[in-house]
Amino acid sequence: MKKVKIKDIAEKSGMSLTTVSRYFNHPELLSQDTKNSIEVAVKELNYSQDNLARILVTGKSNLVGAIFPHLHLNFYSEILNQLIKQGKSKGYSFIVYTSNDSREEELELINNLKSYRIKGLILLSHMLSGTEIENLGIPVISIERSGGNFKQINNDNFTGGKLAAELLIQNKCDVFVHINNGYHEDWPSFKRIVGFEYVLKDYPFEICIDEGLTDPYSEVARQAMRRLTSQLIEKYNNKKIGIFCSNDDIANLLQRECIIQGIRIPEKIEIIGYDNSPESDYAVYPITSIDQNIPLMAQIAIESLENYLPHESVVPATLVKKRTTQ
Repeated sequence: MKKVKIKDIAEKSGMSLTTVSRYFNHPELLSQDTKNSIEVAVKELNYSQDNLARILVTGKSNLVGAIFPHLHLNFYSEILNQLIKQGKSKGYSFIVYTSNDSREEELELINNLKSYRIKGLILLSHMLSGTEIENLGIPVISIERSGGNFKQINNDNFTGGKLAAELLIQNKCDVFVHINNGYHEDWPSFKRIVGFEYVLKDYPFEICIDEGLTDPYSEVARQAMRRLTSQLIEKYNNKKIGIFCSNDDIANLLQRECIIQGIRIPEKIEIIGYDNSPESDYAVYPITSIDQNIPLMAQIAIESLENYLPHESVVPATLVKKRTTQ
């Protein structure tokens, strides 16, 4: 089978060689109509670009590495979708790995990505220390983790926690609870807890940590939430409970358990999640949530690949009221 060349694409699309070259190397310089015409030709000719050969010739890479701890949380899948969508418009291709919360596996994956001479690494895991990340020898863009001399993109998690507490106070809850699967200072949820506590310093509140909630879609998590919900109802039988969950996945798990146990939402329990993910909209009772502005996070990450500066960008948090609060 004849190997397809750039000139074949130019002839097929009716574009010049220079324009086709720009399509692969600087797509941001072309109009959408031009890119669409070339893309049709690329697909019809079944052209596959040799990225590694291109890197060796030009010294420039359009490959971006991304490492997630896993992809079963809505936040991770949504940020990945946005990264790929916005990266494509700039000509980037992604190599995506999950480290399964393993430090050893993460280091192995990073070494593998470095062999591809990636443009940069977008990191959403918390397995490595700030110093280890600084010493990787490649541009690292972290999303939702704190600490270190590298590019960081974080939501204003402290304000997000405050917004949740203020709404629950406004809605006249009697006691306040935060539910999380862990308590670590470099986790984004840590600052959410701090903001929540800051507002509630003169109110009765408690923090419920259960590592069984790490995968909210597992049977272990369902059993953990069943126990926790029963304990809270027994403890605060005659009180209205305001519950702030570390993410929408846990919030939806709590909601389902409340429905199973016949607990009225929002009359008996008010629920606030975090992420404002699609799941929060499609739940039985759409979940009040803190919006992280995931598209903006992805935009900053993609822009940082071209203009890399090791500093923190903070994205505003916004409260979105739905049916799980009054």
